Amino acid sequence: MPGTAAQIANLLESIARDAMAQFESITPEDFSRKLTLPESNTLFAMATHLVGAGEFWVLVVVGKREIPRNRQAEFFATGQVEDLLARYERWIQGVHEVLDTFPDERLDEQAERPATSQSTSTREQVDVRDALLHAVEHSALHLGHIQLTRQLLGYAPPVMAAH
Repeated sequence: MPGTAAQIANLLESIARDAMAQFESITPEDFSRKLTLPESNTLFAMATHLVGAGEFWVLVVVGKREIPRNRQAEFFATGQVEDLLARYERWIQGVHEVLDTFPDERLDEQAERPATSQSTSTREQVDVRDALLHAVEHSALHLGHIQLTRQLLGYAPPVMAAH
């Protein structure tokens, strides 16, 4: 049976692939269109923030990799869907590299956020388990935002393959 971290990796991959499926058939204009709702974001911005936060909590905080991040810029991100899909694939690969063999005994170790962290988390100290659970919770939350925004833009939910 896979360890806890490997199970979390599989869950994060599922969330990421679900998010990626939401991009199907969206026009470039709609992908960058902001809803006429207060404090809403474009699909591109939300998808960029989802992957940016996931990279931060899993690859940087837990995996101790250096990945530059400008959290505020994620909410104004623009670009090509193909580039975003490639970034998601790199994130999924990195998640499995860091977590598939991560020992359960290390889940209670303190996780250090970089001094340059722009995280809005109010917790000063987190352990690895907390960081990974936050990554799942945060990714799932933004997946829901992406799903709703897709529908508010007038698109039907994508046909999903069985997980």
